[in-house]
Amino acid sequence: MAKPAARGLDLLGCPQMLQHIDSALESFLRTSIGLDARDVDVSFDPPDREWGGSLNRPTLNLFLWSINRNTDRDLAGQRAAQVDGRTVYANAPVPIELRYLVTAWSADHEDEKQLLGSTLAAVVSHRAISTDHYPQELDGLPAAELALSGTGAEQQADLWNALDGQLKPGIQVTIQTVLPGEAPTPAGAPVESLATRIADPATSRASASRRIAGIARFEGAEGLLVQAPHASTTINAVGRFAVRAEAGDELVILSDPPRRVIVPEAGGVVVD
Repeated sequence: MAKPAARGLDLLGCPQMLQHIDSALESFLRTSIGLDARDVDVSFDPPDREWGGSLNRPTLNLFLWSINRNTDRDLAGQRAAQVDGRTVYANAPVPIELRYLVTAWSADHEDEKQLLGSTLAAVVSHRAISTDHYPQELDGLPAAELALSGTGAEQQADLWNALDGQLKPGIQVTIQTVLPGEAPTPAGAPVESLATRIADPATSRASASRRIAGIARFEGAEGLLVQAPHASTTINAVGRFAVRAEAGDELVILSDPPRRVIVPEAGGVVVD
């Protein structure tokens, strides 16, 4: 099912983002493996001894134990976007790597192996978690990349020791996603004119010039010639142009028929 058009996720307005990613991962696994919520639980609690002793039916545990910035995919700068017809700028999103320890729990060890094997097959046969599994709060994020982690056996044993848990077979699943940058800020007002002045301190002589920005709001404006008394230019693909002119000069746009506009004392021009 298609998602509604995204406006971009504001992390400050969505502090439960990690819980939403948990929900997406659970939805993906339940769908891929065919886990019926009436038969198998999914838990994100730390799998320590106290937790393990409280279980009363088969459970797949997805314990998020590591959150790191992915410096190999870092982006910089700002990006422009259109929101409600306005141009806004937002910082580039922050790439992060989430690591889950996945274990299966049941009174029957064969059931544990079956559940863990099905999870392993689902992970290796998919490269990403489709956005179809995302809750509405994650609209605007790309599909999260999914892979088996290369964590060694020694590190996994250390993790179990830290949890004071019962050592069990498990798989390490890595999710690559992004944290949105700060909330976008509106772009400033467009530049309407640019004035320059060049002076020679040795002779006190100076010269000045002004470039006028214009917008052509009529159909078929792209590529038309704009003539000023001492310069000319063409209108670009979005209907904008800039040309050297002074206040009181007449600009002529060579449309059919030609359009004329007088340069004001301040600001740019709009041609309808």
